[in-house]
Amino acid sequence: MSFVDDLRQSRAPAAGLVAIGLFWGAFAGWLPDIKMRAGVSDAQFGALMMLSAVGGMTAMSIAPRLRKHFGHGLLPASGLAVAVVALFPALIGSRWELGLVLLVLGMTMSLCDILANIRISEIEARVGHSLMNLNHALFSFALALSAGMVGVARQLGISHGVTVIIVSLAIFALVPLMRRRRPRTADPDNDASKSSMPAPWLIVLPGAAILWLCFLAENGTESWAAIHIERTLEAEGGLGAFGPAMFALSMGCARLAGQWLAVVLGEVRLIAVSVIFATIGALLLAFAPGLGLALMGAAALGLGVAVVVPTANSLIGRTVPDTQRASAIARAWMIGFTGFFIGPPVMGLVSETMGLRVAFGLIALLVAAILPCLWLLARRLRPAGA
Repeated sequence: MSFVDDLRQSRAPAAGLVAIGLFWGAFAGWLPDIKMRAGVSDAQFGALMMLSAVGGMTAMSIAPRLRKHFGHGLLPASGLAVAVVALFPALIGSRWELGLVLLVLGMTMSLCDILANIRISEIEARVGHSLMNLNHALFSFALALSAGMVGVARQLGISHGVTVIIVSLAIFALVPLMRRRRPRTADPDNDASKSSMPAPWLIVLPGAAILWLCFLAENGTESWAAIHIERTLEAEGGLGAFGPAMFALSMGCARLAGQWLAVVLGEVRLIAVSVIFATIGALLLAFAPGLGLALMGAAALGLGVAVVVPTANSLIGRTVPDTQRASAIARAWMIGFTGFFIGPPVMGLVSETMGLRVAFGLIALLVAAILPCLWLLARRLRPAGA
């Protein structure tokens, strides 16, 4: 099946992931300014980010039941919610407003994210090959574009309010694409309610640990790279946004290559090689003496972590019966996606006491810890024929 055919098959969830990427890129690019307006320290900012984890876990826990009741129409509805919430960061002016926005965005972004990933896994089962890396590449490219444009906007003095309106309108334009296509042939996944049986924890837990560690590194980098570059390396204001932009751009390129590399290397070996590369990138970002090497480190880290989540998703989704697929992915993400929100708080607490260089050094150690989790997952997958 061609690249265009793959995009056509997964159009709806791809649009959902692009919407989330547009939001997170803009949010990451403005974080130095948001943190300053809220008047919070590194540790306080990190603690408030835990509220987004609360919202995210709530959304993940109820997503399968909501989907069983509302069906595939829930994805475009969640996209509408993302478009509205994208306006909120420009309104932040205090720590309480920051906390409330983080709670709401955690819930809406997580709901859209998990719904898109469940749908991709269902489409993979129907077409017979992986689509996760391709769709997650689109997320990364959207994040890179959004963060890069925010960096330019901040350099030009364009206000935060103007940029969030542009991002919100772009997400609104994607919502019609999130509607489910009618397949030409009978679709065994048409009845969303059939994916309602609980999945075995022996498969879910190792995969969830991989997701947790990778998400922690991913959002920890996206949230703190700009601050690290502008504060630790004393780069000019606005240039920090190119840290998360470079990180996301390299992730997008790696995920496109991941479609081919998963076939050449196999999923388990691909994750192992990627983890080693990501560890080296995190260390380079942590101890870079200047902007150039820091951006190289961010790019290397992005290349390394890029394929871990989508490839692990494919392994989990393809190693359970059809009736357990939604439950397996939702359970793994309910645990794993908390890392996405815990990453920034952990970075903030470490930064408050030991600085951001040590915080990014911790990211390197946590990424390396994916390897033993991968070994456990591989042992669970072999009996299922992975």
